Amino acid sequence: MFRLSLACLMGSHALAAPLPVSDFTADGKTSRPWHVPGGAAIALAPDASTSLEIKLPTLTDKEREAGGTWRSLISIDLFGTAANAQGQIAIEAIDPATGLAFASTTATLTGTAPRAAWAVITSSQQPGAEATLAFDGDPKTVWHSQYDAPAPKMPQWIGLELGKPTPLPGIRYTPRPEGNNGAVRKYRLEIRKPNAPWETALAGETPRGPLELLIPNPTPIEAFRLIIEADHGDGFGSAAEIEPIGLTLKPETPVTATSRAWLEIPADLTTKLEGKSFGLRIKNTPATTVILGTPHLARLHTAPSGKLFGRSNGGLGPDLLSAGLLGFTALTEHQQTALTLMAVSPKSPAKTAGLKPGDIILSVAGKPLPLNDLAPGWTWFHRSHEAFLGRATEATLKAGKTSLPLTILREGKPQTLQIPLRRERPFTTLNPATDPQAAKLLADQIAFLERTQREDGSWSGGVIQTTFSALALMATHDVKHRERVAKAVAWSLKKHPKPENFGNLGFWTAAYAGILYSEWHLATGDETVLPHLDAIRDWAIAGQHNCKWNVPALGHGPDGLPYDNKALVAPSCHLLVFEALAMRCGMKSGIWEMLLPYMELAWSDPKQGGHGSLGYNASYKDTEEFWSRSGLFAAASHLRNQRTDMRDAMTTFMAKSHPWLRTSHAYGEPGAALGLLGLNLATPNSFQTILPQYAWSLSLGWEPGHGLRFTTPHMGAPYMGEEDLINPCYALVLQAHKRNLHLTGSTQKGFWTIR
Repeated sequence: MFRLSLACLMGSHALAAPLPVSDFTADGKTSRPWHVPGGAAIALAPDASTSLEIKLPTLTDKEREAGGTWRSLISIDLFGTAANAQGQIAIEAIDPATGLAFASTTATLTGTAPRAAWAVITSSQQPGAEATLAFDGDPKTVWHSQYDAPAPKMPQWIGLELGKPTPLPGIRYTPRPEGNNGAVRKYRLEIRKPNAPWETALAGETPRGPLELLIPNPTPIEAFRLIIEADHGDGFGSAAEIEPIGLTLKPETPVTATSRAWLEIPADLTTKLEGKSFGLRIKNTPATTVILGTPHLARLHTAPSGKLFGRSNGGLGPDLLSAGLLGFTALTEHQQTALTLMAVSPKSPAKTAGLKPGDIILSVAGKPLPLNDLAPGWTWFHRSHEAFLGRATEATLKAGKTSLPLTILREGKPQTLQIPLRRERPFTTLNPATDPQAAKLLADQIAFLERTQREDGSWSGGVIQTTFSALALMATHDVKHRERVAKAVAWSLKKHPKPENFGNLGFWTAAYAGILYSEWHLATGDETVLPHLDAIRDWAIAGQHNCKWNVPALGHGPDGLPYDNKALVAPSCHLLVFEALAMRCGMKSGIWEMLLPYMELAWSDPKQGGHGSLGYNASYKDTEEFWSRSGLFAAASHLRNQRTDMRDAMTTFMAKSHPWLRTSHAYGEPGAALGLLGLNLATPNSFQTILPQYAWSLSLGWEPGHGLRFTTPHMGAPYMGEEDLINPCYALVLQAHKRNLHLTGSTQKGFWTIR
């Protein structure tokens, strides 16, 4: 229910500038950190209340350009009670001018809240230098207190909450490797015994360097914190490592909330609150201590559209999420706990269940959506909204159920709808030879290619789409597709009679065409493509420039090198794969010899302390955008049986870091597919291990009878293609096990010999 304050509605007072939601104060009295990884929960005592300030930021220029209206949603994770009891809280949005609530709700908590064995607590942290890094056993990683404006004042502190009272003999502190900012000078070590306030165990001053603090007569405690009252720099806190003596901090599965409370602020109030602040107050009943998460504020468009998308090349969204299996698209947003529907397909399960555009998904199969993370990595892989929703579909199918319950928020009220599933079984191996569902998906994708080829022989009029589509059909070895592939090859030869015709990004597109021509010749013996292989090789060699590191390199095309002659690796890797395949057609090598010195410079050599992947160039040996270029080089190396040490280092790193597969610089898809194909060729065991881990992605994206629906990659260019790329890409990936093409491991020739 909503109680509206006249002062708030009339805007009769000026409030503070916009800032993110602040955390509850954990003062050890009314509330304190609960034992959850990251310290992201508090315990609220019986009959106590706590509050915080929420500042609603002004709309960005892009959000204003999108037009329409916005609403706000406050969500609070509910972990349970301190004992096996039932509790209830009241949540109120408070007008600071009057102290009156203008929106309120209640929520019930049941059962005992789960505890972690330990949780990090801190006064502040800088993004990228989080407090957990002080407890990871790696002195190269550093916790640093917040230094972005407005930087909090000293003192700064860091410590641990323990899952149960434990004796602590002391701690060891290791300062950051370089610099004096944050390095401890004046300190205080505080401990908290069960049901007691903080007390000082040790205090003093120290020169810059490691510090060992031993507590006399240690007794069981439930928390400690190292308070940095003054540092050797400009007033910050930092640490490379903090080691609690006598305690082993074992990694644990993150503790998650059992339920969630939601408080919606409708569009008219959200408009009036823009750029202003208001209070959020939570009151507990006398019944029992309750455990709550830090609130999150989401501002959600009432009718989101593609005008809000935050990519195509990098950034953190918002993005398109396509749930083909369920029949809707949604706007997935970074660090949000809700998912807003954009469109519902006619005659889809979502339509049948009554879902509507603008509905806000709150929970799936009874579990609240996690805090969404659109940054590539393990959090995205496990807990992004896409992964969470996709895994829920597979879990529902494994359980033999026929519908997926979604709890949505509509007009301020949660309601649960049952979404029928158009499949009966989950994926298993994702090998169509052994997985019936993978075979059905592949059949849908092949049918997609059959109905989308143009009369001129191309797919979408693009070299990349045409190459992937033709290769996917060739991989079937079904002779009925030979004429389609022949038309595709003829289209490309006509459109690109000379390499110069491939355009401004010619080294990319010429490599794709060369891969198609090579596989076509190896399959059919057709010699009309052979002169074009030589022409592409010679054109690439003639397009070389001397790069910053005084070795030959290539840009996007022959015009010159980008980035002050630093060039870039990716187009070259495509050409290396083309050349390795063309050599099997009888072409002589030349690109490899020209580019290998540059590739060696861009490689992060493990023998020199590197991580093993292939960098963007010699000055940017990154660990995030490595996927496609590392996979492509590994494929070329494997096909040639040269520099297998580089191949093995790259594929080893890829296997350890596969959640970055959608992060191929300026590429997205088909970069993920190319990296998977490289793994299949060079290290098939890794491919067979990794691919089934993405069953959730294919499960959610697959619309039975159609094929895969497109979801925006982490980093990439949707202008390169959407469904016309993702379907042929993964039709080829799903057939990689068969090793029917030289790109996927074949050594045979002539399966479509033209007589």
